[in-house]
Amino acid sequence: MNNSCRRLLPYFLFLLSFPCSASPPQDRLPLPSAIRNPDKQNPELLRLQKLLDSGQLILFYQGADKMRKEAKRYRKKDVTPQELTDGLFLCYMIAKAPFLDLSDYDNVEWVSEYTDLDHTVKEFMSNSIPFIALTDKNSKLPNKEEALRFYLSSAALVIKQFHSQVDYAFEATEICADMLIDYASDMSGEQETKLFNTTSARGARSNNAQYVIKSKERGFIKELMACFPTKAREVRKYLNLAGYEDKEIPALLDRTVGRVPEADYLYKGLPERSD
Repeated sequence: MNNSCRRLLPYFLFLLSFPCSASPPQDRLPLPSAIRNPDKQNPELLRLQKLLDSGQLILFYQGADKMRKEAKRYRKKDVTPQELTDGLFLCYMIAKAPFLDLSDYDNVEWVSEYTDLDHTVKEFMSNSIPFIALTDKNSKLPNKEEALRFYLSSAALVIKQFHSQVDYAFEATEICADMLIDYASDMSGEQETKLFNTTSARGARSNNAQYVIKSKERGFIKELMACFPTKAREVRKYLNLAGYEDKEIPALLDRTVGRVPEADYLYKGLPERSD
C-alpha cells in the first residue's frame, strides 16, 4: 500500500495543479451599445474593470460584491438610462470574470477563510439588471431589447460557468487524497495540509455550484418564458448557450417548470427523454 501511494503521489499532486476550479474559456458576450463608450462610465466601475483586466480577481470580487449590493436599486421599474448603463457594465464584468483558480494555493486559503465570494457575486449578478423594466412594454428605455438579450446571454454564460465548477468524480478524488495522507510516508506535513485543504475546498465549491445551478435553472427558464411566451426556439437558443444540449432540455424542463399548459410549447420538437 505504501509503495502504491508513493507512486501515486506525484501524479495526484500533478492533477491538483490543473485549474479545474477556474472557468472554461469565456464565450463571447455581445457588448451592449450603452457600455461601449468608457467616457460615460461610472468611475467606480472603471476601477473594477482595471482590477479585472490586471488579473487581481480577489480585489475585483470584493469590489464587485459591494457594487452588487448597492446595485439593487437598478432593479426598480423606473430605472434611468444611466442606472441601466451602470447595471449592464457591472453585469458584463461579473459574467466575463473567471472563477478563482484553486491550483493557486493562495486562493485556496482565501476561499477557506472568506467563503466563496466569487460564487456569491456570480450567483446574484442579476441584482444589477432591471428585468421588470426591460420587459415592460411601456418602458421608454433606449435599446431595451438589446439590453435584455445581453442579460439573458450573461445569465446563460454564468450557469455554464457554474457547471464547470462541479466535480462529478469528487468522491474518487477525495478517497485518493485520504489514502495519500494516510499512507504516503514521503509526504511532508505541509504537503498533507495543502492536499487536505485543496481537496476540501474543491469539494465544498462543487457542492455549492450544484446548489446554485439548481436554484438558477428554474428562475432562468421562467425569465425566458416571460420574454418568449410563444417562441420555443428562442428559449432553446439561450438554454444551449447555458450548456444544455437539446436532449437534456426535456429533463431540465421537467425538474423546473414541469409539464404545465403554459410550458407545453417548450417541449415541441425536442427529443423524448431516454431515462
